[in-house]
Amino acid sequence: MKEEPPVAESSRAGGRAKRVLVAGASGFLGRAVVRALSAANYEVRGLVRDSAKADRVREAGAIPVRGDVLDLPSLKDAAAGCSALVHLAANPSGGEAPAVVRVVGAENLVQAARSERVPRLLIGSGYWVYADQPGSITEESPTDPRGESRVNFDTEQVGLAANAAGELDILILRPAMVYGNGSWFRGMAESIRSGGYSVIGDGANRWSLVELSDAAAAFRTVLEAGRAGAIYNVADGHPAPLREFVDFVAAQIGATPPMTIDPSAAEAEYGEDIAHHLAATRAVGPQQLLGLGWVPRFPTYREGIPGVLRDMFPRGHSGHG
Repeated sequence: MKEEPPVAESSRAGGRAKRVLVAGASGFLGRAVVRALSAANYEVRGLVRDSAKADRVREAGAIPVRGDVLDLPSLKDAAAGCSALVHLAANPSGGEAPAVVRVVGAENLVQAARSERVPRLLIGSGYWVYADQPGSITEESPTDPRGESRVNFDTEQVGLAANAAGELDILILRPAMVYGNGSWFRGMAESIRSGGYSVIGDGANRWSLVELSDAAAAFRTVLEAGRAGAIYNVADGHPAPLREFVDFVAAQIGATPPMTIDPSAAEAEYGEDIAHHLAATRAVGPQQLLGLGWVPRFPTYREGIPGVLRDMFPRGHSGHG
């Protein structure tokens, strides 16, 4: 890999307003955030550990910078001259647990931001931190973090504890189920297509959803207009019953509607925490994000899913719906 040089000392004063470092820039959401920021004329730097990830980051529109959220000196070098940092890193580089990358990574990003006088740090979390509840969910709704969502919640807390408006602004984003050609949705669609997907119970529980590029645009909006110490839900605002959603996906690709699995059997197969999350109702509203001027291109999954499926299955997509 042709390594990018560290940020020059002279760049620390100039150009700061449009330079952003994204940790986790090679990931599913990270690449989309890079694209959204690059399209808005930001100079985006993507923190990478190896050449394969550097190529993905470069293709998305960022300048790869060698470093690791668990290596503070490299993080400080990468953060020099930036106006903001974005924490989306989640995958361990060695034998560390994901919690280390998320939580310790947040601690190191806070230190790097303070050391390099970077005024803003955005932390990507997730809506699974909220409790399973029947009503509409706002940023003030009760939380019940379990399993992976506990890690995200702890990461948020590291950031919020460091928030000092005017000195280091911490902003938290809680995306709903981000669908696109990759991550969980690709696995779901392939499983539905092969007849292997099962819905827990009757599928009446409501999921909140947001298309990948819309989620990425939310990061740009919060970066530019978000309030220090605030939490922002990222969802299209039209939660859908899970059964309705998966049946729509099945119809789009000409597959049989998914089978049903009993909740107790789901716990045995997926584990208690995952089964709980999959069967939970979380109807998230993005009112605070909408108040910043964010408007999703895809107001519901019915507008967004067909294009994603065409990308995934260019020959097998039925095109009806």
